[in-house]
Amino acid sequence: MSHGELLIIDGIRFQVYDETLPILKIQGLHKRYNEGKSNEVHALRGIDLEVKRGDMMAIMGPSGCGKTTLLNMIGHLDHNSGGEIIINNIDTNQLSDDEMTAFRRDNIGFIFQLFNLFSFLTAVENVETPLLLKGLNSAVAREQAKMLLRDLGMGDRLYHDPLELSGGQQQRVAVARALINEPAIILGDEPTGDLDSTTSAEVMTMFRRINQINNQTFVLVTHNRWIAEKCDYIVHMIDGKISSVEYGPFTEE
Repeated sequence: MSHGELLIIDGIRFQVYDETLPILKIQGLHKRYNEGKSNEVHALRGIDLEVKRGDMMAIMGPSGCGKTTLLNMIGHLDHNSGGEIIINNIDTNQLSDDEMTAFRRDNIGFIFQLFNLFSFLTAVENVETPLLLKGLNSAVAREQAKMLLRDLGMGDRLYHDPLELSGGQQQRVAVARALINEPAIILGDEPTGDLDSTTSAEVMTMFRRINQINNQTFVLVTHNRWIAEKCDYIVHMIDGKISSVEYGPFTEE
């Protein structure tokens, strides 16, 4: 199957899966803020990176090294200044804004440190929201959200508001919301950063179980070495570049 083979549905272009190709391929990625001005900041400086389907990868580095910027570029929460980002065999530079919105919704899940749940919605309402935005029938969306929350151990908290949940429970709801569209790649920005060590361990165990059962790819930004060592390998960054890649399995201390 060729890299350029596309399927067009309702005017939206989708790449036909080729399981032998990397889920994520980045070539020559640059990001500049305030481009062309005297205070220009070159946040990413020619990143090259490949991630296989089903990998679990951590990104580490000092504050300001570009790791969160890289995650935002992968998730297309911001525009790059140069280079290519290929996800699920699609060159995302070739997508229109509308196509990118649909592609991001269906292929990328986001998990954040502060959960980003809607405080005015219950757990199940938070999780069903992506399905409703996709146009799924509300009754079907509700059942799918309930099933996923039950699978993540939240069956007795379906109708609780976020403020009625512990940090670990809120993160489980956030994870369920990220997973509900069955994305191929899940991005986490310090997803355990606001949790205690016990809850962090539970969340990482949950990530690994999802990763192995569903063959879903995880890319996690973390400052915590212990969290990073739960992944398959660690990409180290400094000054907007990848300085090294460290491969597991890592020794448990």
